[in-house]
Amino acid sequence: MKTIKNQLSIYKMALAFMMIIFAVISCTKDDNFSDSVPDYTQSIIQSFKVGTKYAEINHTIGTITMTLPSGTDLKNVKPEIRLPESATVTPNTGSTIDFSAGPVTFEVVSTNGSHRTYTASIGAYGDPKILSFSIAGKTGIIDEVNKTIAVEIGSQDGDLSNLAPSFVIAGGTTVDVDSGVARNFSSPAIYTVLSNNGYTAKQYTVTVTQIQAPRIDSFVINGTVGIIDNAANSIVVILPPGSNLSSLSPVITLPADQTVIPASGVAQNFSTGKVTYTVKNKENLTKVYNVTVESIAPTKYAFLGLENDINSLVDDDAKAAATWMQSTYGANFKYIKIADISALNIGDVKVAMLYYLTPKEDQGFSATATNVSTMLPAALRSGASQANVLKSWVKGGGDMLIAGDPSPFIFSLGRVPANFGAARAPGNYVFSEFGCAGASGCYDTGKPADDIWGLGMRDTNNSGNRRNDAIFKGLTFEGGAGNEYLPLQNSANREVRLIWWQHFDGILNPSCCGSDAAVKFEKTLTATKYGTLRHIGDAFGYGAVEFKRTDLTNDASFDSQIPKDFKGHIFTISNTIVGYEWNSNGTVNAYQNNIKVFTKNIIDYLYSINND
Repeated sequence: MKTIKNQLSIYKMALAFMMIIFAVISCTKDDNFSDSVPDYTQSIIQSFKVGTKYAEINHTIGTITMTLPSGTDLKNVKPEIRLPESATVTPNTGSTIDFSAGPVTFEVVSTNGSHRTYTASIGAYGDPKILSFSIAGKTGIIDEVNKTIAVEIGSQDGDLSNLAPSFVIAGGTTVDVDSGVARNFSSPAIYTVLSNNGYTAKQYTVTVTQIQAPRIDSFVINGTVGIIDNAANSIVVILPPGSNLSSLSPVITLPADQTVIPASGVAQNFSTGKVTYTVKNKENLTKVYNVTVESIAPTKYAFLGLENDINSLVDDDAKAAATWMQSTYGANFKYIKIADISALNIGDVKVAMLYYLTPKEDQGFSATATNVSTMLPAALRSGASQANVLKSWVKGGGDMLIAGDPSPFIFSLGRVPANFGAARAPGNYVFSEFGCAGASGCYDTGKPADDIWGLGMRDTNNSGNRRNDAIFKGLTFEGGAGNEYLPLQNSANREVRLIWWQHFDGILNPSCCGSDAAVKFEKTLTATKYGTLRHIGDAFGYGAVEFKRTDLTNDASFDSQIPKDFKGHIFTISNTIVGYEWNSNGTVNAYQNNIKVFTKNIIDYLYSINND
């Protein structure tokens, strides 16, 4: 028993000793700990009162709003402001303040080092006024004199086209679009505040700007433009064979207020593999790009298709064209699925063909009266990562043949300015014809063989004689002594959508339809018009156009909205009764060989262009 008691005593003593040590260590840690973070609760406005009325305080976004009785003189307001004991405020509590010109900023400072600002706005009952306005927690700057509100949101705060603001209006008023309702702020939006008396109203114009996410806009080495893939965070630069990659100094363009490391102009060794570049924006968000430089000659001919491979293509016309292209260019041909387009797999391509004709298959690509871009799959619409890669590639010198349904891709590339939400106007060159625009388009059967579709080639409707150009080599024109058209289609069964440029009334002057109009078009867009539709009597319209590089000399009338850094050429054939159809749907086209020769001439011509 004595032994047990002794053991218990020893255990108790050891436990007490450990507790003493723990207490000493804890006290030591507490004594040495220094909290350097200010207590922000010591710099808040606890209450804001005018007379007997208290304002609403939003501590999250730092706003104070209130409505005083009708007729209140807002030039002479004396707010009573309650603060923590350690804080002071400017302007001082009890000061006479003018709120008639708009919000007033109050700054609270605490003796503990913390401080914060509040924006206070006061209205009179029934006087139309927006007191506060915010989007995604970002407070708008209200200019009561000019009736404007400016809001800057972060790069991750949503899409400008669909934002739901929160705002407060004066009591005794209503607004045409309620707080919390999403709107499109891609352009300024107007809010109308109306007094309940029905006689007084004010309109505020709200402009929202968004901080750019970290990004590299251009990456150029020795004059060669890199292909930027923002989705994959990669950049590929293709330099001529034999280039020394060990010491290259890229010229890098970034959005305003962004930085990059390594900096633009600093030499780097690209001979051993990828080099990483880190971009930081004004929010201190970062993005890392992997940059690859290759010393090769782009030699590939590529077909861009919707499915995984040629055999899987659903559209019969795309499948026929891709099969022909593969057979024609052999080892230099490659197939790229549109959804898989990247800087890495397009870098070795010199010419790419984008083509499908889907009315018969009805793959859901259709146009509306306000948005022709819906003729494109999502990956090819403006802003999509794959579309941006192709845009970067064309700017760097890649050449394209675009025909059929995806003709609107010329807009996604930014090569032709277009705003689908607005009416056609100078600088807005959306298509003017939308026949057979639905998902199923038009599918004509039983057409007679003498109903021949083709490309109209009248000299008087082009800027000159185009029949001797390289793209028409080996082709025979018809149409009497004038050889006025190139026949392309007379099969019994034909697919079509009449989506194209008829003319440019109200946009260009002259707009239609002679050589002078063609010349004006060519100078405005740095392009060459090759023809229109065979069946149009005066040959107005643009059935085939080559858009040339813009980084050299452009005419004085060149549209300034078009970027002047396109090195590549784009040849487009509109999906119209030009008759550019690769599969005749079980019937015979006597002019199928013309389509093959015409296509090869275009591709070979584009391939021969030196875009350096």
